[in-house]
Amino acid sequence: MLEANNVDLPPEILLVTEANGDVRYTDAAQDRFNDYCDEVEAVLSKNNIIKVSDFEYNVLQVALDHMIEHQEGLKLYEIEIDPSDDVPCDDAQWDDICERLEAAKKLKALFS
Repeated sequence: MLEANNVDLPPEILLVTEANGDVRYTDAAQDRFNDYCDEVEAVLSKNNIIKVSDFEYNVLQVALDHMIEHQEGLKLYEIEIDPSDDVPCDDAQWDDICERLEAAKKLKALFS
């Protein structure tokens, strides 16, 4: 946002090169960048999109992986539980397993 909204400005107004070669925003540009970050975070927060820590993100990924593994295990279990039984679980139970599995897969894709 900072670069897109200030494309008409010379680069030296936004960027400064340190003696060691590192390039960073000028103090004024850093202040603008921070303001943009605040705006973006406010929009995300207003729409219930929250910042998740690396630890929370890892827990979420593990939980989704476990959910997928569990639902796939249920599907396999229900198919193989009793080969002589044509319907190891009723349609509602089977649909529930399938819906949960698809939901977990969609969430995993969203957070990958």
